[in-house]
Amino acid sequence: MLTNPTFWLAAGCFLLGWCVFVLAARRKKRALLRLKTAAQQGDSAAQIELGQRYYRGKGGVAQDDYEAFICFKSAAKSGAAEAQVALAALYHAGRGCARNDKETFRWYQAAAEQGNYEGKINLIMCHLKGIGTRENPQEAFRLAVLAADAGSPFAQLMVGDFYAYGTGTAQDKNKAERYYLLAATHGEPHARKRLGKLAGIPERHDILN
Repeated sequence: MLTNPTFWLAAGCFLLGWCVFVLAARRKKRALLRLKTAAQQGDSAAQIELGQRYYRGKGGVAQDDYEAFICFKSAAKSGAAEAQVALAALYHAGRGCARNDKETFRWYQAAAEQGNYEGKINLIMCHLKGIGTRENPQEAFRLAVLAADAGSPFAQLMVGDFYAYGTGTAQDKNKAERYYLLAATHGEPHARKRLGKLAGIPERHDILN
């Protein structure tokens, strides 16, 4: 068997594969070490990347909400809007930290003020549902209109809902239809379903009586 060339070929392929595996593992380990070093030195992009790895339990690290929280918080404090949104979500869910609606609102607002889309949408929901701030459907409506007019299809859908049900503004089905059509034109998948339901929504005074 030892003189069989097929055996030596198979053994050589095995050893080659093993060497490739070991080298790849070492490269990944070195890359992770560099990422951690950059994060520790205050690189916000590295902190976000490392935070995402801890949050998902991928990229060479075990899933750890607390470590994700630490990474996102460091990047959020340096002004990274993506990290601010992630940090707000962790505060709202109480993952890696105690649930804190005021901090949720604070960081969504910080991201929204930088023009971050997710920050804007979630800030609207905070005002609408009273998360970390007083419930204020009028402010939620105002912010939704701003985001909708800036071209956000989901915000256009939200404005349609506000007008359809008279939330934060006077009920106006014509304006609701206009915003639903705008959202549909921009590819929002739920807009056409909303249009179909619009005729069946009772008038505001019927809801109140």
